[in-house]
Amino acid sequence: MPKKYKIRTGEAADEQWIFGLFRRTMQHYIDEAWGWDEIIQREGFLTSLPINQFRFIEAQGHQVGGFHISEKPDHLVLDMILVEPAQQRQGWGSLMAIEIKQIAAAKQKPVRLSVLKTNPAIDFHVRIGFEEIEEDEHSIKMLLSV
Repeated sequence: MPKKYKIRTGEAADEQWIFGLFRRTMQHYIDEAWGWDEIIQREGFLTSLPINQFRFIEAQGHQVGGFHISEKPDHLVLDMILVEPAQQRQGWGSLMAIEIKQIAAAKQKPVRLSVLKTNPAIDFHVRIGFEEIEEDEHSIKMLLSV
């Protein structure tokens, strides 16, 4: 992970890039669980994840990844955390986890997420402090207390 990076709020111009990253990193897991329908995935992604609620990490002039948080009355939802495949396992996810924990602490709210059972990111979420609270056929629900 380079020493120089910045975290910024998503903008309209980021929509295609972040959906492309979603496709590159998640299509396989979604396809295994339910099947991938490009139109449904694109429309659902762009309408349910407002771009201005994404936080992006940039390093050396390139976007590395980002995360999306939604706020509910009594908790936050980590809807998505994505890292470019070539940048994975280099500390970017851990850096985003620090940011996510700071947001949760500032709002004094726990963070919930749902992760597909086929996604190896489950181990990452456990490592950064999430605990499994329930599961269904395809996913595991997790909670990070503050």
